[in-house]
Amino acid sequence: MKILLIIGDRLGEYDPLTANGVTAGLHFGDVTLLAAGPNNQKKAEQAATIKGVSEILLASHPALQKPGVENLALQINKLTPSFDIIMAVTSTFGSDLIPRVAALANCSPITGVSAISKNHALTRPINAGAVLAQSALPKTPVFLTIRPTAFPAACKTATTNAKITVIDQAYESNLSQHTTYRPSANIRPDPVAAKVVVAGGGGLQAGGSFELVEKLADRLDAAVGASRTAVDMGLASNDLQIGQTGRSIAPDLYIGLGISGAIQHLAGIKDARMIVSINSDPNAPLHGAADYALTADIFSAVPELLKK
Repeated sequence: MKILLIIGDRLGEYDPLTANGVTAGLHFGDVTLLAAGPNNQKKAEQAATIKGVSEILLASHPALQKPGVENLALQINKLTPSFDIIMAVTSTFGSDLIPRVAALANCSPITGVSAISKNHALTRPINAGAVLAQSALPKTPVFLTIRPTAFPAACKTATTNAKITVIDQAYESNLSQHTTYRPSANIRPDPVAAKVVVAGGGGLQAGGSFELVEKLADRLDAAVGASRTAVDMGLASNDLQIGQTGRSIAPDLYIGLGISGAIQHLAGIKDARMIVSINSDPNAPLHGAADYALTADIFSAVPELLKK
């Protein structure tokens, strides 16, 4: 089968999670990448050394170097007959792009794929991760988004083996216009890429702030995350939300402070290698999912942890 993987875009720059998408794509066959959007030449160069990539399509037309996905979706639609599978990693960019391309082809995308079997059966979580659905690969073309935390990053080679082919045609849409990027005030590591994540939940409401989470995160050089409850309470910003309606993470260590562990949140941390829960409620669902669970008041336990 022929696979087209769209190189991820993160605020106009190359998304390293593209390498995780390559690993998923190699389950089906040779992977061709498409580099588009801002810094497309740089994106192609950064991806060219990923092992398993046979070719990179470089979208050189100015219309395809703009931020946004409308023009890119139209271009990919013209490429669809040449590929069996069109895919991207599950991210803000990929989740915006793939459904648009699928709609143009009058197909329904399969989103959030977390496993691919030898016979190409696709597994993805549904019902907030409470159920795993398995689907047989439908007739081609197939449009997928891949949960990057479920697949290891493909390794890089010392030399560039991928052939770069320039695409100088574009199909323009005036549906929207990108104005600017406005980074959030978060100066800590990105939770998706971080090795350690400290997250806070509704149990922090008694303290009136996220300061306890931030202090522990800074001590551990960790990223900060939050449950939806903490976000809804105004304790944390939306970009920190982890879970089904937030971001999925796969750190080496996840520490949940005052998080009960709703099923939507557990769906976002299921790929963490070690889970630690600190909560005064012994029946908190996060305790049941944790490798280490401490039943204690976070406002007493965390300061003691910081001292040590």
